[in-house]
Amino acid sequence: MSFYQAMQLGAINLKPLIKETEDKKLKQKYITAFVLKNILCLLFCIFVVSSFSNIFGNENSVVGVVTVLSLLTFRFSNLDFDAKQSAFTLFGIFCIFMVGPHLASISTPIVKFVINFISIMAIVILSCHNVVLSNQSILVLSYLLLYGYQVDNINVYISRVCGLALGGIIVAGVFYIKQRKVKFENKLSDVIKDVNFNNDRTKWQLKLTLAICSALLIGDLLNLPRTMWIGFACMSIVQPYKDRMDTRCKERVPFAVVGCIMYCILYFILPKNFTSLIGMLGGIMVGFSATYKWQTVFNTFGGLNSAVSILGLEVAIIFRIVNNVFGAIYGRLFSKIFDKVEEKITNRSIIEEMTTSDEL
Repeated sequence: MSFYQAMQLGAINLKPLIKETEDKKLKQKYITAFVLKNILCLLFCIFVVSSFSNIFGNENSVVGVVTVLSLLTFRFSNLDFDAKQSAFTLFGIFCIFMVGPHLASISTPIVKFVINFISIMAIVILSCHNVVLSNQSILVLSYLLLYGYQVDNINVYISRVCGLALGGIIVAGVFYIKQRKVKFENKLSDVIKDVNFNNDRTKWQLKLTLAICSALLIGDLLNLPRTMWIGFACMSIVQPYKDRMDTRCKERVPFAVVGCIMYCILYFILPKNFTSLIGMLGGIMVGFSATYKWQTVFNTFGGLNSAVSILGLEVAIIFRIVNNVFGAIYGRLFSKIFDKVEEKITNRSIIEEMTTSDEL
């Protein structure tokens, strides 16, 4: 494996490789690749986010975050259908980003639920035909970020739309350049035709969307701040595979608390001029984390860093924990209830078919 190839690997692949390699020179090569990859990735993220902030305003730095998240994902991943159609679809998802989160943020809770449901369901169906790729994680996360960082000024919103249009063009362009030579069996029309509430994929897509949107609705009705954190936790828990869901449900809350404690320690020991760098530190450490629990810990840094200036340290930490606890527990309970209801409906349909067959 070349040095460049090693740099393309994520922490989940490269850390075990470093641990298992006995050759000292090879181990050092992998370690260097791992460290350099994360440094370059961080610098690239800072460059993109800063560029979008400078062009479209500080209120729209989240557009840079959304763009860079999609760039880092779709330089490797695909949508499981024709590359050209997928590129246009990615831009279409950015068009959803332009409209859905803003309309939801200025609507009543029930209307918010409807807008969020339509938007997120469309994103999940279009991006997650191949469930194994988990593309929906980044794109739904991006939707929730835009939903959480609301804009009230029309000029700022117009700038956000322009920024998302540019971001969509960049992401779609990079995706097409990377994937244009790959031959896919599916077309966009096949993905739409495959939406069938009798198959496991569509059932899970519906479950995920309903869980997130209903959790957000409850958070809005209770007037909880930072309801997007509830959405993050809920999305993280409602997985298509039961073993992954069980593991995440056990790890989400305790390690979110660990993240809050670590953030507090850093907040008090660092000089006030350096506390703004805690979020950046979290970003670096996420890149070095190969497990869900430690990613949860260090993702807390960025979330708290942006909330502390608005809510204050104590309130931000309280609601970071409260929203994570609620989102995780709700996501698990919702999944169980959904599965039981779905099982009853399936069994009833089977009984009705058998009864009809006997009558014939």
